[in-house]
Amino acid sequence: MTVTYEWDVETHAVGDSEANENGDILEHEFCNSYAEALRTITTFPAETGERRVIVLVRDDDVCKAWAYMDGGKLPDFFADAYGNEDAKVPQRFHSEVAKAAKQTAGATHLS
Repeated sequence: MTVTYEWDVETHAVGDSEANENGDILEHEFCNSYAEALRTITTFPAETGERRVIVLVRDDDVCKAWAYMDGGKLPDFFADAYGNEDAKVPQRFHSEVAKAAKQTAGATHLS
C-alpha cells in the first residue's frame, strides 16, 4: 500500500453567509513542510469571515485522513472523514513540528 503525507493550510469559513456555511473549507494551500505551512499561515493571515488552519493529510490506497494542529501540536492519530480514529501520526512529523517551533520561538501556532 502506498501512503503519502502532505501539509495543507486550509481556509475555513467562519459564520454562515449566503455563499458558505460555518466551517466550509474555502481553499487549500499545500506545502512541502510544516515550516512552510507555518510561514504561509503567518505571512498571509485569514481575511474577515475566515480562519486558516494547518493540517497534515494522509492519503493511502483506501482513504484520506487528517491530523489538525491543536495548540501547536499534532494529535497522536489521524481522523477519517467521519471523525473516526485512523492511523497513528508518525513520530517524524511530531519532530518536524517541534523543530519548527524551536526555530520560530515566540511565533503563534494557530489551530
